[in-house]
Amino acid sequence: MAAKILDPITINKLDVKNRVVITPHGTFLSVDSFSEAAIAYQTARARGGCGLSIVECTSTHPSSVNTLNNFDDRVIPGFKKMMASIEPYGMRMFQQLYHGGHNANQPGKRPPLAPSAVHGTELKGVPVPLLEEQIEEIVASFGDAAARCQEGGLHGVEIHGAHGYLVHQFLSPLVNRRDDKWGGSLENRMRFLQEVLRAVRRKVGRDYVVGVRLSASNATGGITELEQRQVVDALIAEDLIDYVSGSYGDYYEMRYMVGTMAEPTGYMLPSASQILKDVPLPRLTAGRFRTLDEAQQVLNDGIADMVGMLRAHIADPNLISKTIAGKVEEVRPCIACNQGCVGGLFREQWLGCTVNPAVGFETYLAEELIEPAGEPQKILIVGGGPAGMEAARIAALQGHKVILAEAQPVLGGAVNAAKRAPVLHTIGDIVDWQERELFRLGVEVRLGTYMEADEILAEGADKVIIATGSMPRMDGVQTERPGEPATGVHLPHVLSSIDLILGGKTDLGRHALVLDDTGHYEAIAVADALFAKGLSVTWVTRFPNLTPHMQFNYRAETALTRFYNRDEGFTLLVNHHLAEIRPGEAVVHPSKAPTRRVTIPADTVVLVTPNESLRGLYDEIRHRHPDVHLIGDALAPRDVQYAIADGHRAMRPAAPLVGDRSPAVKV
Repeated sequence: MAAKILDPITINKLDVKNRVVITPHGTFLSVDSFSEAAIAYQTARARGGCGLSIVECTSTHPSSVNTLNNFDDRVIPGFKKMMASIEPYGMRMFQQLYHGGHNANQPGKRPPLAPSAVHGTELKGVPVPLLEEQIEEIVASFGDAAARCQEGGLHGVEIHGAHGYLVHQFLSPLVNRRDDKWGGSLENRMRFLQEVLRAVRRKVGRDYVVGVRLSASNATGGITELEQRQVVDALIAEDLIDYVSGSYGDYYEMRYMVGTMAEPTGYMLPSASQILKDVPLPRLTAGRFRTLDEAQQVLNDGIADMVGMLRAHIADPNLISKTIAGKVEEVRPCIACNQGCVGGLFREQWLGCTVNPAVGFETYLAEELIEPAGEPQKILIVGGGPAGMEAARIAALQGHKVILAEAQPVLGGAVNAAKRAPVLHTIGDIVDWQERELFRLGVEVRLGTYMEADEILAEGADKVIIATGSMPRMDGVQTERPGEPATGVHLPHVLSSIDLILGGKTDLGRHALVLDDTGHYEAIAVADALFAKGLSVTWVTRFPNLTPHMQFNYRAETALTRFYNRDEGFTLLVNHHLAEIRPGEAVVHPSKAPTRRVTIPADTVVLVTPNESLRGLYDEIRHRHPDVHLIGDALAPRDVQYAIADGHRAMRPAAPLVGDRSPAVKV
């Protein structure tokens, strides 16, 4: 009989209370040692019932600098403070140790180090092949780093042998071109990993938990699942490891390292299961699992003994405790958008979450800190999109009398259109959850209620929040050349994204043009919808690539893969301007060459340009009411992450807007 996901498991001699794991992930919450923000973030997940958390990949050597580094004993006091914080909740904690190789940052503008002079995909330059003495130094650094983890009270370490970093580079025949004892045969290519593990074992002994994370490459000629399975056998034969984590992918196809909503639940399993098959040690895997039922199926199928539920725990740190309490419907869902957890590391240099504004700011915004209002007020919120619903939810948790008025017959705002686009349906999960929470908390919801300024004032609310959203701006103005708007925008075949997805127009023709002037996901959703209706798509954008805001969360890469494999046909025109729309065609030109005009077929034209805020109500009453606030797209058209954050913070005490990465313990 398969183990249950909440059953305990023993790794080496360490008891773990359940089989749910927060797998390693960058947070940027710390520099060098753990910060107060990092400790609060992990403690929230420990309090919520998670069994094991593996802290993000941590550099062991100064030639590979990360936000969290383990170079010397200065990290140990931070380790001890972290462990003291999580200890009351029984969560175990490991640290993942790594070196980035040719995907690493080396200080002083020096080139990266790697097994061979094979350029990485991260544009860090051609790497310098490691010398024998440098290899030995880096090997020793892993052992020293593991010893610091042990001294600091962490329960174990994981060696990062996956995802295109240094160990993975040594294993890969695509990257490792050496002809010495460190390259060539698989026996030689795995030598670096073996030496790292030997160094670790010499430092920490046999009773301390040591694991390894491995993945096959997506690239032709890279390390395969079969080879990684042979690596596992070699490590077990020498008694070097206590568990194996099977993952998938590397930098050649980063979309598989952190799968978006375009990937199915368990998408890593076809590859990872080959690495983990018949391994006689505890096995861990991941793959966009959002519920304990989904994780349980992995155990039922015998693929693994532990399941990573990282992003699900970012979205709701109380996932386990709520589920145990029979409150599954109250678990805040991860929508797999990657905008805050992955994209936030690049957009804001700080871990975030689209659906959970408290991420990274648990010290100030954790929902456990919400207390009943000393003097409950009457709160009126106008607008039932994600921003308005979040403000209403928080106000209700504080014990206020809350009225939410929405002009449409349903809640959800623009998400109601977005969730109907192909590949985007999970975005609707968050507004569905918000709606359930509003009714659970007793919010008075008035649907089909359009409020004028005098009606708002007549309610006599103590606080008014305007969350009326935004609307498409169909004037043809484009950001890079605002003085040259496209002509012909009045024609009947020119649509907004809302028109396309909700309008029900069927006579779209055969060829479509999508103008993307925002660089966000909206244009991707439009293209997917057009393909689903059988049209070819020509994409026109001022940007140098497809949707730059989606580049760092891998959704652009995923979309391009879909688009270029469509039979209908896809053409991408970057650095271009839409000049003229005519019946059945459009005229475009390179942004920097307006005389180089080209006519392309366009039976349907969809304009994706920055929206216009609907803030008229706010402007009418802001001098007539003592406490009125403007949030979400009504404040400024942005995306769902910012809208929910606006709504959340509108009802919480003032909290920092920028996180503090200072080490929690000064040494």
